Amino acid sequence: MILNDVKIKSGYILRELGGEFCLAFEGDTNNGAVDGIPSINETGICLWHKLEKGATPEELITYLIKKDAIDYEDAEADVGEFLAKLINAKIIDYTR
Repeated sequence: MILNDVKIKSGYILRELGGEFCLAFEGDTNNGAVDGIPSINETGICLWHKLEKGATPEELITYLIKKDAIDYEDAEADVGEFLAKLINAKIIDYTR
């Protein structure tokens, strides 16, 4: 994993809309999901909660290995894809 540290930007929350979970900006009066991330699956929800508690990318990978009984490479790919979506949506700050 290339990223050393990630942090959710202030104001972004996980919200349930119409029976699905999505990421939203709490100041959004339209209650819409962040562009590019219409909904989040169960794994994404778990990773989001870990990020809220300050987990590092490596800790997210370790969590997925234990949770889903997958190997390091698959967990790293899943975490990398999730974090890339958050970076592209400008939801997290990160350092390399």
